[in-house]
Amino acid sequence: MARLTSQTLDNGDPVMLYVKEREYLLSVIDDLFKFRLNDCTGGLLAIRCNADHLLVSCTGEAFRRWHCGLEDFIVTDNEGNVVEKHKYAAGHGFLVALELFKQFPLCNAVLHSHNEYSHAFAALNRAVPPAAHLLQTLGEVPCVKVEDQKIKEEYFRNPYPVEIPSSLSNRPEIVAVNRQIIPQIKEKLGHRKHELEKHGLAFTTYQHGVYVLARNMDEAFNNLARVEASARTYIYGSLILQRERLEAEGRA
Repeated sequence: MARLTSQTLDNGDPVMLYVKEREYLLSVIDDLFKFRLNDCTGGLLAIRCNADHLLVSCTGEAFRRWHCGLEDFIVTDNEGNVVEKHKYAAGHGFLVALELFKQFPLCNAVLHSHNEYSHAFAALNRAVPPAAHLLQTLGEVPCVKVEDQKIKEEYFRNPYPVEIPSSLSNRPEIVAVNRQIIPQIKEKLGHRKHELEKHGLAFTTYQHGVYVLARNMDEAFNNLARVEASARTYIYGSLILQRERLEAEGRA
């Protein structure tokens, strides 16, 4: 799905920052679809390249069905200001990723995706339980509840100033939504930041998707797979129990 293109800037200058990291993220995008860990309704990848720079996927990737090239990433500083940009701005979830990098010093990778099983829990504002052995390490995955559409409608009725990093597109209503996600991250996961020494952490957002933060993208990918496996196991297990109850009632 991902494609490699020429390593040039828009002005023809044959310079591009973090080419190897871009190639690596392109391979991760391919694997997300290979293992059914994302779809074409959204998602975001972000990594810490060094102490000063972050590399993040761009907005609109889902609309382009994740047919990405080397230029489909943007380099920012730790405040979200543009260091190197080609055509598109950073993905809308980058504001949340920025906060994760700030709140969790051991976090070097953030992976946001829309998955069919964990999304079912997010739609109901339910935590994903550690139903499978693979998720015992991460523990329960909490859901951050933010009324996305309600916040946007209120913003349009009564606009107010919001600070938008230069790497993001001018969508203040989306920034307003993400600003309300940020304090809940600290509330639900702040006390667990020491766990990043051993494994990643994850949370879902209401009626949206799942975020995983980890020491590196390989770990984030693995932890995302664990969250989705546990959500799938719980749903299938619930169906088995429901059938057993119905059969028991039929015999009564």
